[in-house]
Amino acid sequence: MKHYKNRRRQFLAEWEQSDISNDYIFSKVMAQPQLCLQLIKAALPQLKIKRVYVHSQDGLSANLDAKDIRLDISAYGEGGEMFDIEMQTIRPKHLMQRILYYHSTMITERLYPRESYGEIPKTYVIFICLFDWYRLGNSFYEVNLVPNGVNELKFKDGFVSLILNPYGDMTGCSEELQDFFDLVAGRPAGRTDFVREVKYAVKLAKRRNDWRDRYMLVKDWVQDRVDYAVEDTREEIAQKLIVEAKENNEPFEKLAQRLENFFDADFADKMLTKYYK
Repeated sequence: MKHYKNRRRQFLAEWEQSDISNDYIFSKVMAQPQLCLQLIKAALPQLKIKRVYVHSQDGLSANLDAKDIRLDISAYGEGGEMFDIEMQTIRPKHLMQRILYYHSTMITERLYPRESYGEIPKTYVIFICLFDWYRLGNSFYEVNLVPNGVNELKFKDGFVSLILNPYGDMTGCSEELQDFFDLVAGRPAGRTDFVREVKYAVKLAKRRNDWRDRYMLVKDWVQDRVDYAVEDTREEIAQKLIVEAKENNEPFEKLAQRLENFFDADFADKMLTKYYK
């Protein structure tokens, strides 16, 4: 019970200190269509869209056997465009593969069996990362299909992927996007109406007790899964050590001391009772 209370206090402190870089807060704030539209236009000012329809934390899967994905923000433009916007707080192993899968899943969701490939909607995946994925010192990376490095022939009819971060060179970024980058990075921000609206929306979101409770519930569930996984791993290691000790005729007292040093006395006793027969 004490461990549970300490964990809850930790999660509550995280909530109180959270800002737009928290993916949960981000998904709640950017679920507001006007803010989502302004973020899309800040990142892609060339798009001439006036309205988007937003789903927060939207789940997608191509079919019953496909891998489910949960998007922070899934939005649809008035012209049929599809947008996925993600706040990525940690560096994943396969970011580009994940982006490609998001594109393909969104397309599969909207392209019906008898439609031609020409009916494929334009899809835009925007990752706002708290790290420079390519480590090249830029804040804005647009990833396109380019034949043999000929940039003039890049594929322009959809499948736009943006990998953004607030820590690099912002040359060429719109003023709204630069201001938003400053907000994400915790720097002084609020020069534009867009970011001032975002800051106010974050403040209102953190006052929502139901969102706070949901956030803490999800964090608690995830931490339980982590704890169970760690416990399983510890038990596998202890079992292996006990088997090896028995095969090598290691004295019980020596094994018990080794397990206690490696883990702790209670866990060592538990494992010896279970596996030392």
